[in-house]
Amino acid sequence: MRQTSTFARLLTAALMAGAATASFAADQAPAPADAPAQQVAQAQPAGDAAITSQAQAALQKDKELQALPLTVTTSGGVIVLKGAAPSADLAQKAVMAVQAVPGVKEVRSEIKVG
Repeated sequence: MRQTSTFARLLTAALMAGAATASFAADQAPAPADAPAQQVAQAQPAGDAAITSQAQAALQKDKELQALPLTVTTSGGVIVLKGAAPSADLAQKAVMAVQAVPGVKEVRSEIKVG
């Protein structure tokens, strides 16, 4: 009888330990609803990098614009153009060139004219 009681206690302890481990593992696993948000967050920088690359290419296609010292940065589809242009017309031309790039939501010009 005493052996049965000890065996039952060991079995109960093992089952409880297994249940606790399973519960702990379930708590540590990310919720499935978080997965799409993480994928979007990871996809965004790659999209921004592609937009930046395409915007730079658009500036290089135009002989007047390729001579300008402009930098292009993108965050969330918003392009920031920095640099200098000899005239407001060329600065506006640069803005219009990058605005035509697919995926661009907005263009912010920080181009100094003069």
